[in-house]
Amino acid sequence: MAARSQGLDPEQPLRVVALGGGTGLASLLRAIKREAGRVREPWKLTGIVTVSDNGGSSGRLREELGGIPPGDLRNCLAALTLEDSALTDLLNYRFKSEGSLSGHSLGNLMLWALADVTGDWVRAIRKLSGVLVTLGRLFPSTTVPVTLVGEDMEGRRYVGETAVGTCHPPLARLWLEPNDAEPLPEAVLALLRSDLILLAPGSLYTSTIPNLLLSDLQEALEFSRSPVIYVANLMTEPGETDGLDLETHIAAISALGRTGITAIIANETPLWPEMLARYRREGGEPLTAEQDQIMGIPVHRFPLLDPESPMARHHPDLLNQAIRATLKRL
Repeated sequence: MAARSQGLDPEQPLRVVALGGGTGLASLLRAIKREAGRVREPWKLTGIVTVSDNGGSSGRLREELGGIPPGDLRNCLAALTLEDSALTDLLNYRFKSEGSLSGHSLGNLMLWALADVTGDWVRAIRKLSGVLVTLGRLFPSTTVPVTLVGEDMEGRRYVGETAVGTCHPPLARLWLEPNDAEPLPEAVLALLRSDLILLAPGSLYTSTIPNLLLSDLQEALEFSRSPVIYVANLMTEPGETDGLDLETHIAAISALGRTGITAIIANETPLWPEMLARYRREGGEPLTAEQDQIMGIPVHRFPLLDPESPMARHHPDLLNQAIRATLKRL
Protein backbone atom coordinates (compact mmCIF):
# COMPACT_ATOMS: atom_id res chain seq x y z
CA MET A 1 0.00 0.00 0.00
CA ALA A 2 1.57 3.26 -1.08
CA ALA A 3 2.39 5.92 1.47
CA ARG A 4 0.58 9.20 1.01
CA SER A 5 2.19 12.60 0.86
CA GLN A 6 0.62 16.02 1.15
CA GLY A 7 2.03 19.31 2.33
CA LEU A 8 0.20 20.63 5.42
CA ASP A 9 0.57 23.88 7.30
CA PRO A 10 -0.16 23.41 11.04
CA GLU A 11 -1.29 27.04 11.24
CA GLN A 12 -4.19 26.31 8.89
CA PRO A 13 -7.64 25.05 10.07
CA LEU A 14 -6.92 21.36 9.46
CA ARG A 15 -9.52 18.62 9.83
CA VAL A 16 -7.67 16.13 12.01
CA VAL A 17 -8.91 12.63 12.91
CA ALA A 18 -7.21 10.59 15.65
CA LEU A 19 -7.87 6.86 16.04
CA GLY A 20 -7.11 4.59 18.98
CA GLY A 21 -8.29 3.57 22.41
CA GLY A 22 -7.46 3.45 26.07
CA THR A 23 -4.94 5.86 27.55
CA GLY A 24 -3.02 6.20 24.26
CA LEU A 25 -5.73 8.08 22.35
CA ALA A 26 -6.51 10.18 25.43
CA SER A 27 -2.82 11.15 25.63
CA LEU A 28 -2.79 12.13 21.96
CA LEU A 29 -6.00 14.16 22.21
CA ARG A 30 -4.65 15.94 25.27
CA ALA A 31 -1.57 16.92 23.24
CA ILE A 32 -3.42 18.36 20.24
CA LYS A 33 -6.61 19.79 21.75
CA ARG A 34 -4.94 23.19 22.12
CA GLU A 35 -4.90 23.38 18.31
CA ALA A 36 -8.69 22.97 18.38
CA GLY A 37 -9.02 25.71 20.98
CA ARG A 38 -6.81 28.39 19.49
CA VAL A 39 -8.42 31.67 18.45
CA ARG A 40 -7.09 31.81 14.89
CA GLU A 41 -7.71 29.04 12.36
CA PRO A 42 -8.44 26.25 14.89
CA TRP A 43 -8.15 22.61 13.91
CA LYS A 44 -11.39 20.63 13.62
CA LEU A 45 -10.56 17.67 15.84
CA THR A 46 -12.31 14.27 15.82
CA GLY A 47 -11.46 11.23 17.93
CA ILE A 48 -12.56 7.74 16.85
CA VAL A 49 -12.49 5.29 19.75
CA THR A 50 -12.20 1.51 19.69
CA VAL A 51 -15.03 -0.24 21.57
CA SER A 52 -13.89 -3.85 21.96
CA ASP A 53 -12.98 -3.60 25.67
CA ASN A 54 -14.31 -6.46 27.80
CA GLY A 55 -12.43 -5.90 31.05
CA GLY A 56 -12.82 -3.80 34.20
CA SER A 57 -15.80 -1.51 34.75
CA SER A 58 -16.53 -1.33 31.00
CA GLY A 59 -16.59 -5.10 30.65
CA ARG A 60 -18.92 -5.51 33.61
CA LEU A 61 -21.35 -2.91 32.25
CA ARG A 62 -21.21 -4.51 28.84
CA GLU A 63 -21.95 -7.95 30.29
CA GLU A 64 -24.66 -6.87 32.72
CA LEU A 65 -26.44 -4.13 30.73
CA GLY A 66 -25.45 -4.64 27.10
CA GLY A 67 -24.27 -2.07 24.59
CA ILE A 68 -20.72 -0.94 23.89
CA PRO A 69 -18.10 -0.42 26.61
CA PRO A 70 -17.95 3.24 27.71
CA GLY A 71 -14.53 3.33 29.42
CA ASP A 72 -12.31 4.48 26.56
CA LEU A 73 -14.94 7.02 25.47
CA ARG A 74 -15.01 8.43 29.00
CA ASN A 75 -11.19 8.60 29.10
CA CYS A 76 -11.08 10.55 25.85
CA LEU A 77 -13.90 12.91 26.87
CA ALA A 78 -11.91 13.80 29.99
CA ALA A 79 -8.83 14.43 27.82
CA LEU A 80 -10.76 16.81 25.54
CA THR A 81 -12.15 19.07 28.27
CA LEU A 82 -11.30 22.73 27.87
CA GLU A 83 -9.91 22.80 31.39
CA ASP A 84 -9.88 20.49 34.39
CA SER A 85 -12.78 21.02 36.79
CA ALA A 86 -14.81 19.28 39.45
CA LEU A 87 -16.87 17.75 36.62
CA THR A 88 -13.73 16.17 35.14
CA ASP A 89 -12.86 14.75 38.56
CA LEU A 90 -16.37 13.31 38.83
CA LEU A 91 -16.07 11.76 35.37
CA ASN A 92 -12.97 9.84 36.50
CA TYR A 93 -14.20 9.00 40.01
CA ARG A 94 -14.21 5.28 40.87
CA PHE A 95 -16.35 3.79 43.62
CA LYS A 96 -14.37 2.05 46.34
CA SER A 97 -17.19 0.29 48.17
CA GLU A 98 -17.40 -3.44 48.79
CA GLY A 99 -20.69 -3.73 46.90
CA SER A 100 -21.65 -4.05 43.26
CA LEU A 101 -20.51 -0.50 42.45
CA SER A 102 -16.93 -1.24 43.51
CA GLY A 103 -14.47 -0.40 40.73
CA HIS A 104 -17.05 1.28 38.53
CA SER A 105 -16.22 4.71 37.13
CA LEU A 106 -18.94 7.33 37.59
CA GLY A 107 -18.24 8.57 34.06
CA ASN A 108 -18.87 5.09 32.66
CA LEU A 109 -22.24 4.95 34.44
CA MET A 110 -23.15 8.46 33.24
CA LEU A 111 -22.35 7.65 29.62
CA TRP A 112 -24.27 4.38 29.67
CA ALA A 113 -27.26 6.04 31.35
CA LEU A 114 -27.31 8.87 28.78
CA ALA A 115 -27.12 6.34 25.95
CA ASP A 116 -30.03 4.43 27.48
CA VAL A 117 -32.13 7.57 27.99
CA THR A 118 -31.47 9.01 24.51
CA GLY A 119 -31.32 5.66 22.73
CA ASP A 120 -28.27 6.92 20.85
CA TRP A 121 -24.57 6.77 21.77
CA VAL A 122 -23.65 9.75 19.58
CA ARG A 123 -26.31 11.90 21.23
CA ALA A 124 -25.19 10.72 24.68
CA ILE A 125 -21.56 11.68 24.00
CA ARG A 126 -22.66 15.04 22.55
CA LYS A 127 -24.75 15.83 25.64
CA LEU A 128 -21.94 14.96 28.05
CA SER A 129 -19.46 16.88 25.88
CA GLY A 130 -21.68 19.95 26.16
CA VAL A 131 -21.74 19.73 29.94
CA LEU A 132 -17.96 19.24 30.16
CA VAL A 133 -17.14 21.82 27.44
CA THR A 134 -14.82 19.77 25.24
CA LEU A 135 -12.61 20.78 22.33
CA GLY A 136 -13.41 18.48 19.43
CA ARG A 137 -15.82 15.67 18.67
CA LEU A 138 -15.71 12.05 19.78
CA PHE A 139 -17.26 8.99 18.16
CA PRO A 140 -17.16 5.26 18.88
CA SER A 141 -15.89 3.38 15.83
CA THR A 142 -19.11 1.34 15.90
CA THR A 143 -22.18 1.07 18.11
CA VAL A 144 -22.40 -2.68 17.47
CA PRO A 145 -21.10 -4.76 20.44
CA VAL A 146 -17.99 -6.43 18.99
CA THR A 147 -15.55 -9.04 20.27
CA LEU A 148 -11.85 -8.88 19.41
CA VAL A 149 -10.38 -12.25 18.40
CA GLY A 150 -6.74 -13.07 17.66
CA GLU A 151 -4.70 -16.07 16.58
CA ASP A 152 -0.97 -16.47 17.09
CA MET A 153 1.58 -18.14 14.83
CA GLU A 154 1.03 -21.52 16.50
CA GLY A 155 -2.73 -21.42 15.99
CA ARG A 156 -3.68 -20.52 19.57
CA ARG A 157 -6.86 -18.44 19.64
CA TYR A 158 -7.61 -15.55 22.02
CA VAL A 159 -11.23 -14.43 22.39
CA GLY A 160 -11.91 -11.00 23.88
CA GLU A 161 -9.67 -7.95 24.30
CA THR A 162 -8.45 -9.09 27.72
CA ALA A 163 -7.33 -12.46 26.32
CA VAL A 164 -5.69 -10.86 23.26
CA GLY A 165 -3.70 -8.67 25.66
CA THR A 166 -2.04 -11.82 27.03
CA CYS A 167 -1.22 -13.34 23.63
CA HIS A 168 2.03 -14.86 22.41
CA PRO A 169 3.12 -12.21 19.87
CA PRO A 170 3.29 -11.71 16.99
CA LEU A 171 -0.28 -12.46 15.97
CA ALA A 172 -0.97 -14.07 12.62
CA ARG A 173 -4.61 -12.98 12.51
CA LEU A 174 -6.80 -10.41 14.27
CA TRP A 175 -10.47 -9.77 13.61
CA LEU A 176 -13.75 -8.54 15.08
CA GLU A 177 -16.89 -10.59 15.59
CA PRO A 178 -19.41 -10.08 14.15
CA ASN A 179 -17.21 -9.52 11.09
CA ASP A 180 -19.93 -7.53 9.34
CA ALA A 181 -20.23 -4.90 12.09
CA GLU A 182 -20.83 -1.51 10.50
CA PRO A 183 -18.85 1.54 11.61
CA LEU A 184 -20.58 4.68 12.77
CA PRO A 185 -21.44 6.80 9.67
CA GLU A 186 -20.12 9.92 11.43
CA ALA A 187 -16.74 8.23 11.88
CA VAL A 188 -16.58 7.27 8.20
CA LEU A 189 -17.53 10.79 7.13
CA ALA A 190 -14.88 12.35 9.42
CA LEU A 191 -12.19 10.21 7.76
CA LEU A 192 -13.40 11.01 4.25
CA ARG A 193 -13.29 14.76 4.99
CA SER A 194 -9.99 14.68 6.89
CA ASP A 195 -6.79 16.55 6.07
CA LEU A 196 -4.69 14.51 8.49
CA ILE A 197 -5.09 11.13 10.24
CA LEU A 198 -3.22 10.26 13.43
CA LEU A 199 -2.84 6.72 14.78
CA ALA A 200 -2.53 7.01 18.54
CA PRO A 201 0.01 5.20 20.68
CA GLY A 202 -1.32 2.47 22.94
CA SER A 203 -1.65 -1.30 23.04
CA LEU A 204 -0.86 -2.49 19.52
CA TYR A 205 -3.40 -5.30 19.10
CA THR A 206 -6.09 -4.08 21.50
CA SER A 207 -6.09 -0.29 20.96
CA THR A 208 -4.30 0.81 17.78
CA ILE A 209 -5.38 -1.86 15.29
CA PRO A 210 -9.03 -2.73 16.25
CA ASN A 211 -10.54 0.38 14.59
CA LEU A 212 -8.71 -0.56 11.41
CA LEU A 213 -10.40 -3.98 11.33
CA LEU A 214 -13.71 -2.44 10.26
CA SER A 215 -13.62 -2.72 6.48
CA ASP A 216 -15.58 0.49 5.83
CA LEU A 217 -13.15 2.46 8.01
CA GLN A 218 -10.23 0.90 6.11
CA GLU A 219 -11.79 1.99 2.82
CA ALA A 220 -12.45 5.50 4.14
CA LEU A 221 -8.82 5.79 5.26
CA GLU A 222 -7.60 4.83 1.81
CA PHE A 223 -10.15 6.87 -0.11
CA SER A 224 -9.42 10.03 1.88
CA ARG A 225 -5.81 10.13 0.61
CA SER A 226 -4.92 11.98 3.82
CA PRO A 227 -1.43 11.51 5.26
CA VAL A 228 -1.39 9.00 8.13
CA ILE A 229 1.04 9.62 10.99
CA TYR A 230 1.66 6.87 13.55
CA VAL A 231 2.70 8.05 17.02
CA ALA A 232 4.80 5.13 18.27
CA ASN A 233 4.67 3.77 21.80
CA LEU A 234 7.47 4.58 24.22
CA MET A 235 7.71 1.00 25.50
CA THR A 236 6.79 -2.55 24.57
CA GLU A 237 3.93 -4.00 26.60
CA PRO A 238 4.50 -7.16 28.69
CA GLY A 239 2.48 -9.98 27.17
CA GLU A 240 0.94 -8.20 24.19
CA THR A 241 4.11 -7.00 22.45
CA ASP A 242 6.92 -8.93 24.17
CA GLY A 243 10.03 -8.81 21.99
CA LEU A 244 8.43 -6.79 19.19
CA ASP A 245 10.48 -3.91 17.79
CA LEU A 246 9.10 -0.81 16.08
CA GLU A 247 9.37 -2.39 12.62
CA THR A 248 7.18 -5.28 13.77
CA HIS A 249 4.61 -2.79 15.09
CA ILE A 250 4.51 -1.09 11.68
CA ALA A 251 4.29 -4.44 9.89
CA ALA A 252 1.35 -5.48 12.08
CA ILE A 253 -0.55 -2.24 11.38
CA SER A 254 0.08 -2.71 7.65
CA ALA A 255 -0.80 -6.43 7.51
CA LEU A 256 -3.63 -6.69 10.04
CA GLY A 257 -5.06 -3.17 9.77
CA ARG A 258 -4.29 -2.85 6.05
CA THR A 259 -3.38 0.78 6.51
CA GLY A 260 -0.56 2.66 4.84
CA ILE A 261 1.49 4.98 7.04
CA THR A 262 3.02 8.22 5.75
CA ALA A 263 5.32 9.03 8.69
CA ILE A 264 6.29 7.70 12.11
CA ILE A 265 6.89 9.82 15.23
CA ALA A 266 9.22 8.10 17.71
CA ASN A 267 10.81 9.03 21.02
CA GLU A 268 14.56 9.71 21.22
CA THR A 269 14.84 10.45 24.96
CA PRO A 270 16.35 7.56 26.93
CA LEU A 271 14.64 6.47 30.13
CA TRP A 272 16.57 7.24 33.28
CA PRO A 273 18.23 4.13 34.79
CA GLU A 274 15.80 3.57 37.68
CA MET A 275 12.74 3.72 35.42
CA LEU A 276 14.36 1.49 32.80
CA ALA A 277 15.28 -1.11 35.43
CA ARG A 278 11.72 -1.13 36.78
CA TYR A 279 10.20 -1.61 33.31
CA ARG A 280 12.65 -4.40 32.48
CA ARG A 281 11.74 -6.24 35.67
CA GLU A 282 8.13 -6.17 34.44
CA GLY A 283 9.09 -7.30 30.92
CA GLY A 284 9.01 -3.96 29.08
CA GLU A 285 11.66 -2.51 26.78
CA PRO A 286 12.04 0.94 25.16
CA LEU A 287 10.62 1.08 21.64
CA THR A 288 13.37 2.90 19.80
CA ALA A 289 14.18 3.69 16.17
CA GLU A 290 17.84 4.00 15.19
CA GLN A 291 17.19 4.19 11.44
CA ASP A 292 15.71 7.09 9.47
CA GLN A 293 13.24 4.82 7.66
CA ILE A 294 11.24 1.71 8.50
CA MET A 295 9.77 -0.26 5.60
CA GLY A 296 10.35 2.83 3.45
CA ILE A 297 8.42 5.09 5.86
CA PRO A 298 10.31 8.12 7.26
CA VAL A 299 10.90 8.11 11.02
CA HIS A 300 10.89 11.46 12.83
CA ARG A 301 12.57 11.31 16.24
CA PHE A 302 11.84 13.80 19.02
CA PRO A 303 12.26 14.07 22.79
CA LEU A 304 8.79 12.93 23.89
CA LEU A 305 9.26 11.50 27.40
CA ASP A 306 7.51 13.37 30.22
CA PRO A 307 10.32 14.17 32.69
CA GLU A 308 7.91 14.65 35.60
CA SER A 309 5.93 11.41 35.25
CA PRO A 310 6.92 8.36 37.33
CA MET A 311 5.84 6.24 34.34
CA ALA A 312 6.96 6.35 30.70
CA ARG A 313 4.44 8.79 29.25
CA HIS A 314 4.33 11.19 26.30
CA HIS A 315 4.58 14.80 27.43
CA PRO A 316 1.60 16.65 25.85
CA ASP A 317 3.59 19.78 24.94
CA LEU A 318 6.47 17.80 23.44
CA LEU A 319 4.10 15.56 21.46
CA ASN A 320 2.23 18.61 20.17
CA GLN A 321 5.50 20.15 18.98
CA ALA A 322 6.54 16.86 17.35
CA ILE A 323 3.29 16.59 15.37
CA ARG A 324 3.55 20.20 14.17
CA ALA A 325 7.19 19.71 13.16
CA THR A 326 6.38 16.47 11.32
CA LEU A 327 3.61 18.17 9.34
CA LYS A 328 6.12 20.72 8.09
CA ARG A 329 8.47 17.92 6.97
CA LEU A 330 5.91 15.90 5.00
